[in-house]
Amino acid sequence: VLKLIFLGVRQISKPIANQAKQIAKNSDAFKAGTIAVGRALHRVQIQLSRIAEGKRSLAHITPLNAEKAVNLGAEFCSEMIIYLIAGATVMYEARGQQLDKRRKDEQALAVEEARRASVKANEEKLFEELRAANRRITLLDEQLWQLRKAQEEQQERGGADVDSTRVGVMVIWWEHIATESKE
Repeated sequence: VLKLIFLGVRQISKPIANQAKQIAKNSDAFKAGTIAVGRALHRVQIQLSRIAEGKRSLAHITPLNAEKAVNLGAEFCSEMIIYLIAGATVMYEARGQQLDKRRKDEQALAVEEARRASVKANEEKLFEELRAANRRITLLDEQLWQLRKAQEEQQERGGADVDSTRVGVMVIWWEHIATESKE
């Protein structure tokens, strides 16, 4: 939609430029300026054409008569209006595209930061689960050591057999697992 509006503005610039051209030709206030612009353009055109042909530039160029200078100056003003409006619309479009790109980049950065935060949170959760598993293993190692010690003491006293000790270890272990699962 915005591009259509800019196209309309560019199309409207041509009648505006033609109106400005007519004002520059007919207005006494602008006539002196358009004559000066027309004569300056004439001098530049002559010098550039001579340089392009490989000739030396002239020290003096006969000025255009007032009518031709007004026409050339008014035409130049008309073209400048068209190009200024077209340039302004192009610059506005380019700025809009830059803003869109910046907005997309910021959104992509926000998404990436959210992804990284999620990964970090997941990583912390996994580390906590690992630490909990390590605590359980350490606790089970301690209990196993205590049971072995108790088993050795019973064997020294001539007490229980190996199978009853295994059953005791399994009961204690299951009680520990049940307790931790409730937490």
